[in-house]
Amino acid sequence: MRSHPGWFSGVMGTASLAVAAFRLPDDSGVTETYTRGLGWLFLVLSILGLIVIVAANTLARTPWSAIWRELRSRQRGPAYAAVPGAVLLITMALEAALPNMADIPTLGWVLMGITLVVAVADLLLTLVFFSSAIANTGALEDDVVSGVWFMPQTILLLSAAAFARLSSTGIAGLDDVAAPLAVLFLGAGFLLFLFVGALVLSQLVAAPLTPASGVPAAWILMSPSAAAAVAFMAIPVVTPTLIGQPSSSVTPITSLVAGMMIGFCIWWLLVVGILTIRDGREFVTFSPASWSYVFPLAAVAVASGDLAQAWSSPLMVLVAVVMACLGAASWLIIVVISMRWVAARRWNHA
Repeated sequence: MRSHPGWFSGVMGTASLAVAAFRLPDDSGVTETYTRGLGWLFLVLSILGLIVIVAANTLARTPWSAIWRELRSRQRGPAYAAVPGAVLLITMALEAALPNMADIPTLGWVLMGITLVVAVADLLLTLVFFSSAIANTGALEDDVVSGVWFMPQTILLLSAAAFARLSSTGIAGLDDVAAPLAVLFLGAGFLLFLFVGALVLSQLVAAPLTPASGVPAAWILMSPSAAAAVAFMAIPVVTPTLIGQPSSSVTPITSLVAGMMIGFCIWWLLVVGILTIRDGREFVTFSPASWSYVFPLAAVAVASGDLAQAWSSPLMVLVAVVMACLGAASWLIIVVISMRWVAARRWNHA
C-alpha cells in the first residue's frame, strides 16, 4: 500500500461520492436527510483514508531520488496528480457540506488556502512531468501513453471549479482572489486536456490502449471530461466579480458545453463498460489502480446534478442518480476486494 498513487485515487473517489451526495438535486427534500448522511459518511471515510495512506507513505521512507524518478516517468508520473487531487476533493466535499460558508469566514479562507496549495502543487507536477516528457528523446513507446496522462489536467479543472464555488460563498474579499484563479485554472486545465487528448488519440490509432495500462486507465479518460463539465457549470458565478455581469448571462453557454462533456462521458462509459465486461477478471482482481473506477462515475454524477438544476431537467436528475449509484456500487465492490487483497498480503508475509 506504500507509495502507490492509486491509493490516493481511492480517497479521490470516496470524497467525490461525498460531493455527489451533498449536491444531488432534490427539490422535494424527501431524500435530503439520507443523502447528506451518506455525504458525511463518505467525507469522514475519505479523511481517515488520507490520514492512513499519508502515514503509511511516511513510514515507508521512500528515497527522494526514487520519488523524483517516478515523477518524471512517462508511465507513472501523471498518476501522482492523485495526491493533490485527494486533498482537493476533500476540500470540495467540505465546501458542499457547509452551504452557509459566509457564517464561518475563517474556514472559507482556510479552504481557499488549501485549494491554492494543492492546485499549485498539481501545476508544478504538470511542469515536471511534461517538461521531462518533452525533453526525452526518441519516439513514445506504444505502452507509455495511457489514461493516467489525463490525471493532472483533471485536477486543474477541479481546482477551477473549487475556486469558482469558493468565490460565491459571500465571504468578503474571497471572491477577488478566487474568481480570477478559477478562470486561469480552467484555461490551463481545459487546453491541456485537449492537447493530451489529441496525443492519446494519435497513439490509439497505432496501438491498443489497454493491454499495458489495464482497464482502469481506460476509465480515467472520463475524468477530465467530467471535471470540465463540473468546472463549466461552476464558472458562471465568477462573472459578477470579473466583468460585472450577472451569472445568468453566461450560464446558458457554459451549460451547453457542460452537457456536451457529459454526453461524451456517457458514450465513453459504454465503451469502457464493454471492455470491463470483456475483461471482467481484471475488475475483480485488485490493484491500487482499481480505485480509478470510482472517481469518474462520481464526477459525472456531480456534473449531471449541477446541469439538472440549471436546466430543470428530470432526465439529468436521473443521470445524476444513476451515476451516483454506479459509483457507490463500484466503491463498495472495490472496498471488499481491496480488504481481501490487504489480508492476503499480510497472510503471505506472516
